[in-house]
Amino acid sequence: MKYCKGVVITGENTMAVSDRCPVPEEPCPTGALIRPLIWSPCTSDAHLCATGCASLPYLVGKAMGHEMCGEITKVGAEVQDFHVGDRVIVCAVMPHWRSLEAQDGWGKQRQDNLYAGVDDPQRGGSFVEEYYIRDADMNLAHIPEGVTLEQAVMVPDMMCTAFEGVRQLDPAFGASVAVLGIGPVGLMAVRAAVLRGAGKVFAIGSRKGCFEVAQAYGATHLVDYHHENYLQQILAANGGPVDGVVLCGGGEAELSKGLSLLKKGGTLVNLSAYFSGQPIPIAPEVWGFGYGDKTIKGVGCAGGRLWMSRMAQLIAWGRVAPEKLITHRFHGLDQIPAAMDLFLQHDRSLIKPVIYND
Repeated sequence: MKYCKGVVITGENTMAVSDRCPVPEEPCPTGALIRPLIWSPCTSDAHLCATGCASLPYLVGKAMGHEMCGEITKVGAEVQDFHVGDRVIVCAVMPHWRSLEAQDGWGKQRQDNLYAGVDDPQRGGSFVEEYYIRDADMNLAHIPEGVTLEQAVMVPDMMCTAFEGVRQLDPAFGASVAVLGIGPVGLMAVRAAVLRGAGKVFAIGSRKGCFEVAQAYGATHLVDYHHENYLQQILAANGGPVDGVVLCGGGEAELSKGLSLLKKGGTLVNLSAYFSGQPIPIAPEVWGFGYGDKTIKGVGCAGGRLWMSRMAQLIAWGRVAPEKLITHRFHGLDQIPAAMDLFLQHDRSLIKPVIYND
């Protein structure tokens, strides 16, 4: 075992660069060691930092981060499809493919990453100088020719989460879809809904920069949730409730608001993470008093090489331009706390930051 530098959570709203992040000298037979080339913080990193990891105390002192692309420096003897020097997208959720959950079609529900609860001295997040992955062939993806690092680093979570949500929403051609919360995941959900064949796509947010990207991604209606009657505006513009809702932001009350927009027999996909520990209220009338045949799905990020490779192909062939999400750029591992602080300070100009490892 050796140690490298990394950015760790030290308490509520605090983080620091530590030189005590463990990494093995050699990868396991199926594993690989990766030198990060670019990182991107996420709102879930910020939520955990803001709470001081009150909900997951074992993460205090461990490296943060789960969005990264890098270059392979070592591979295990059993790795078949990746080699030293390959530039790769690193999976954000790390499904454990040798599990009963994976055999049942739910590999992402048994994970091998930081936030899934792995309490292993050799595991941590990707905000480190050298990253260790235990299943390279299944949880890495090659960066296609012509795809930039800035584009590729939006794949592991922003694209993989949003496109999985829309895949499970499964809108019919021409269906109406409301995306409630157009931060980076919500914006990717807008694009996914358009590519999936939705007709009217309502992008619900409040920031000018996000509205501009949503429009570029194909949203047909831009709705400011600060307007007192914004829910009624959507119902009027759609001629009634929408076919599907993707919930990508806000607090616990937003679930009830999303259901109020949804038709009977429709589906709401929740992509938001809730860290407050408070109950989530659902008003009986928006649920049809239990008889509305409304489906609520709590959907997590899809992972694995195949899904990431498909997302990368969407970029390579010009279907998605995820770099439009990037608003801030930094250089050097020691600048990760500054990038994270944009989230903690609720900077309204922020969509996504990236940090180059140079």
